[in-house]
Amino acid sequence: MEMVIWSLMVLLGGIGLVVPTLDYLKGTKVSPYLALIATALAAVLIGLLIGKSGTLFDGTIRVDPLATYLALIATVGAFLVTFASLVQVKEWNTSPSLYSLLLLALLGVYFVLYVNDASVLVAAWALVAVASYVLVGIKKDEDSLEATAKYALMGVASSSLLIFGIALVLGIVKTSTFQVLNSVPIGLKTTLLLGVLMLVAAFGFKLGVVPFHGWLPDVYGGAHPIIVSFVAGVIKLISIGAFLRVLQPLIPAVANDWFLIMAFLSIITMFYGNLAALVQKNVQRMMAYSSIAQAGYFLIAFAALAYSDSQALALEGIGLHVTTYVLAKVGIFVGLAYFARKGFDLTLEGLSGVGRKLPLSGTFMTVLVLSLMGMPPLIGFWSKFMYIFYSVMNVAPWLAFLGIVNSGISVGYYAQVIRYLFFTDPPEVDVKEEEPDLEVYVLTITAVLTVLLGLGLVDVIIALLS
Repeated sequence: MEMVIWSLMVLLGGIGLVVPTLDYLKGTKVSPYLALIATALAAVLIGLLIGKSGTLFDGTIRVDPLATYLALIATVGAFLVTFASLVQVKEWNTSPSLYSLLLLALLGVYFVLYVNDASVLVAAWALVAVASYVLVGIKKDEDSLEATAKYALMGVASSSLLIFGIALVLGIVKTSTFQVLNSVPIGLKTTLLLGVLMLVAAFGFKLGVVPFHGWLPDVYGGAHPIIVSFVAGVIKLISIGAFLRVLQPLIPAVANDWFLIMAFLSIITMFYGNLAALVQKNVQRMMAYSSIAQAGYFLIAFAALAYSDSQALALEGIGLHVTTYVLAKVGIFVGLAYFARKGFDLTLEGLSGVGRKLPLSGTFMTVLVLSLMGMPPLIGFWSKFMYIFYSVMNVAPWLAFLGIVNSGISVGYYAQVIRYLFFTDPPEVDVKEEEPDLEVYVLTITAVLTVLLGLGLVDVIIALLS
């Protein structure tokens, strides 16, 4: 296991650091292909860790099946984004830096998913944060620069809360490793709860939890869609990993408070994200608010972690819904980038009839939207209804009911996208799907996996998680 981790560091870190120099020395862009090879090899290396558990490097890294599965999904997402970018960003003069940052950020995501020590958490969090800030603005147009400025400014506040929260928690647990804390003296419980709240705010910032979401609509809605596909589909997983690695061990000591906090944040996040998405006319911005609503669904599963009898189902639900989320968000934002490259405006009106002009990409986009909606038998139905919502059914059926209500609300805007793609008159333009359109391959892969996993491979994922 140590050799695999060392190999990942050399592979992603080494290639990530040298690709801009190689492009400069050769005079041709080799960085996209090196990044593609690196992410493919990283997926193979991560696969070697499937089913393995243990602590490494004096206890600073902990490998387990759930973390390995999340790392594998992140790698698949990074590979698909890199593949789509071969067409999307080839004319950008900043593309070598883009691939460098993409690989380094992916390495940071791994360390957060496997983290077991506060020093590693801070270092990995800083690596991913700085890389993501630069990635958002790397196209250097006005919208991207505005988005990256807001992202970085709010990110600084988030990182500060992370440091303060860790300081408070470590002062109580007396160790830098993240271990299960069953109870604390009555006089220290308030301090521990304050530390937990700070960490929830810090991790909730990356996840897009209300009220720490202010940056997300501007970043997801303003940056180039190919960049958003990576930020939304890969980088967002560090928040999931941080909740599981850092906060889950603390839950037994604050169980009742934890459930109430998660339930409250889940409710306001789901309702805000879905209601705000309902009034959006820009589809990219609509999907940004959809990501906020998805964060609310994850919080339902995090709330269920407070109860031992629902914990296993909640963890399985998190793993399944990460699959749903990464496939859908990578595919949808790559699809939007494709539509924009074909000359369509990313508003509802601008996408009128696009599904008729570009039938393959329109159909696959519809499959991904239906999965986010929770339509059976797609993977989104299983992850959301049969695992996440069901995980709280015994302890808080009202929370599961509110989740179902929000899924109903989301139909209102997801159905709008489908209606404009296929049931409105297409524009009089001569566009068609052509052989070099790599984005269509990405849409195909994400949509086919969404269907296959929903039709009978859910048990395979559950086996990988255990």
